[in-house]
Amino acid sequence: MLDKLKVRCQLCNETNINRGIFDEHVKTSCSEYRIDCPRKNIGCQWFGSRNEHDEHTKTCLFEKLRPMVDILYRVIENQSLDIEKLQKQTEQQTTEIGQLNTQVDQQKAQLERQAAELGQHKTEIELQKTQIEQLEAQLQQQQIQISDIQSENQTKNNEIISIRKQITKLEEEINKLKSTALWLCK
Repeated sequence: MLDKLKVRCQLCNETNINRGIFDEHVKTSCSEYRIDCPRKNIGCQWFGSRNEHDEHTKTCLFEKLRPMVDILYRVIENQSLDIEKLQKQTEQQTTEIGQLNTQVDQQKAQLERQAAELGQHKTEIELQKTQIEQLEAQLQQQQIQISDIQSENQTKNNEIISIRKQITKLEEEINKLKSTALWLCK
């Protein structure tokens, strides 16, 4: 019953508004209700009445910069995703290197045990020398693999650094655009 009472909007002075829809009037149709520029999220500081909004939108520099800002945000987002992927790859490679180092340590320990057994088993020295040579070849192969992985890891790190530099440049460009836009809005 109270919702059907007629009220007057104190902002725009419109009368005969049902009390039940008054909030909706203020939020959607009141010409004097003050709103932010839709480009506030990229730096526009305009704040004014709804009836001034269309005129502001026509002259808003941020509105004109929006396509470029959207592109830059997408580029940054894509590069951030690339960085995350590279970081995950680096973590995986670090794990693999750790596993390979563990294997190398295990094989070194095995070589040491075999060396101790050589002293005890003089008759098996020639056989064990062959086994040691095989293990050393495997060790060299694994060291080559480790070296290759470390080289690849360094390449990935260089890529990450390059991408971070690109992101920094893009952020600087965005900040310059924001500063220019703010300066132009003054």
